[in-house]
Amino acid sequence: MKYIWLIVIVFISTAGLAQHAAPCNDSTTVLAYLNQIDTTQLLDYTTDTECLYFGGQCIEIDSLIGFSKKFIGTPYRSGGRSPKGFDCSGFVGYVFMHFGIVLPPSSRSQALIGHKVEKDSIQKGDLVFFKGRSSKSNSIGHVALVVAVSDTNDIQFIHSTRHGLRLDWLSTEPYYKKRFMASRRLTPETPK
Repeated sequence: MKYIWLIVIVFISTAGLAQHAAPCNDSTTVLAYLNQIDTTQLLDYTTDTECLYFGGQCIEIDSLIGFSKKFIGTPYRSGGRSPKGFDCSGFVGYVFMHFGIVLPPSSRSQALIGHKVEKDSIQKGDLVFFKGRSSKSNSIGHVALVVAVSDTNDIQFIHSTRHGLRLDWLSTEPYYKKRFMASRRLTPETPK
């Protein structure tokens, strides 16, 4: 019965995503999307260093990361939400959807869920957000999934870029280091 319910949720959520898919920075569509879905579904998670708890089940963070790495090299596609091609938020959403967790469609709206995590407290499984192309912008334009944190608190993340899906370390990528804005952890708390 549990699996049937999960399939129904995923089917309904997938239909909603397809119907309300938005470019990364379309805030009007994001607000319409968030108003039309049950936002408690977006916030019903907790995490620890091993698991992401969703609907009372433990989703191993290493499984989430392992699944995400299967797509390294996938080409970039604006608005892409499938293995044929991903944009940044489409990729993150696809990975979490595989585990039954529905995220909003854009990087900006994904930055509204969970709670803020200080840079020195980031853990694997967290989401990291960056400015878009302009480093002078104050708007989120890119999202990535943290896959590792070194002993020196360097962050390795997986993300879809114009050069395809890849892994990067924050310390070795000046482009992203300069544009880092925030990190969020999915939890049952109200977005902050």
